Amino acid sequence: MASSLSPGPFRSALEKVTGVRALLRRSRIDTDRAVWKVLDGEEKTTGILVSETYFMVRGGIRARIAGMLQLRPMKGFRDETGRLARHIEEWLGRESVSCFSDIYRLFMEAAGKHVNDYSSKIRLSLRPADPVRKSAALLLLAALDVMRRNEPWISRNVDMEFLHDYRVAIRRTRSLLGQLKGTFSPASVAPFRTLFKDAGKQCNTLRDCDVYLLRETAYRAMLPCSLSAHIGVFFDELQAIRAAEMRGFSAYLRSASFRSRLAEWEAFLRERTVDHALADDTGDGLRSTIEVARKATRKAWKKVISHGRSIPSCASDRELHALRIDCKKLRYLLEFFTSVFPEKTAGRAIRHLKELQENLGSFVDLAVQQQYLLRRIETMKNRQPDAELAAALGGLVAILHDRQEKERESFAETFRRFDNDEAGALLKDLLNNR
Repeated sequence: MASSLSPGPFRSALEKVTGVRALLRRSRIDTDRAVWKVLDGEEKTTGILVSETYFMVRGGIRARIAGMLQLRPMKGFRDETGRLARHIEEWLGRESVSCFSDIYRLFMEAAGKHVNDYSSKIRLSLRPADPVRKSAALLLLAALDVMRRNEPWISRNVDMEFLHDYRVAIRRTRSLLGQLKGTFSPASVAPFRTLFKDAGKQCNTLRDCDVYLLRETAYRAMLPCSLSAHIGVFFDELQAIRAAEMRGFSAYLRSASFRSRLAEWEAFLRERTVDHALADDTGDGLRSTIEVARKATRKAWKKVISHGRSIPSCASDRELHALRIDCKKLRYLLEFFTSVFPEKTAGRAIRHLKELQENLGSFVDLAVQQQYLLRRIETMKNRQPDAELAAALGGLVAILHDRQEKERESFAETFRRFDNDEAGALLKDLLNNR
């Protein structure tokens, strides 16, 4: 990870690109480099010619992938080097490589990898007239693919985002099954709903550890030095808990029963992507995708508006948490059915919803963090007292509470910006015919 490097410009630049993600070695590249001075008739240096040849190394064998020549003019000799560059191109020809990104793509292709071939988001082009049973099955298969692509990396402990993406795929699966009730017969999906509920529970504590470990630097920065120095024990304990949870969850993922149930789920979904009728088809499942998408989105949107309007200015933690869940459900529907709604409208609706989600997300996250830290302080009563650690955790709770109250205060205005004429126009556009 970039954070494992020594502080400096390279680490800072890399962190902006990778964030909390780790970098994986996908192949080995060797570079042969030669540099020459370009002289004129008076032996003045007019430019620098740099030659680089790139090789992929496999089993000790180097295979040439690309080469690049760069002619860098010295000050005042741009015209001369420009003419020379044209002569070199006529002599050697030009490869379809003009920058490092081109070379990177060539190497990834040679290694059997594809750049940007993964997204945790589900992006499908659904057909509005298809039975929603088929479209829902395709969406759920896409979520299953996200789970499977992340699953092998979770136990390898490369970075924490593999588990995060895995859990988001589970949440999307459960949300779709919950919001499109009747698409599949309840009896046929009940065991799978239980499966994904259990899978989420199995890694709850593991994800909690990840969340707080990722916040270590931020937590230390919040506290004065006199308290920050004593919080290390808290993070050491989290690391130990995380290690145990990782072993347990990895075993769960490898278990024959879990693997078997996932295979059954995939078979169930693939059978429902076919166009012919099935014995357990329901009337709702045979309705058109666009009809169900409009109905479900209208219902979810109106629920957010109605719920938000009913929350008083002194909103409680429970009320804002419930509204956050409503917003998530609406967000998932908009993402699921983007391709069947009027072009670009779903994207505008998601952006309109985003500010409200960020406000609610920050509020709930701050509340959850306080509860977690308070429980940790409570457990200290039954152990050898550590006054310094208790003071540090208590200080964090106070700071987080202050930030939560600011989010609470800004909720009413944030919701007003969501519940406006633009929202009404967006909903109307979403429900229009294509």
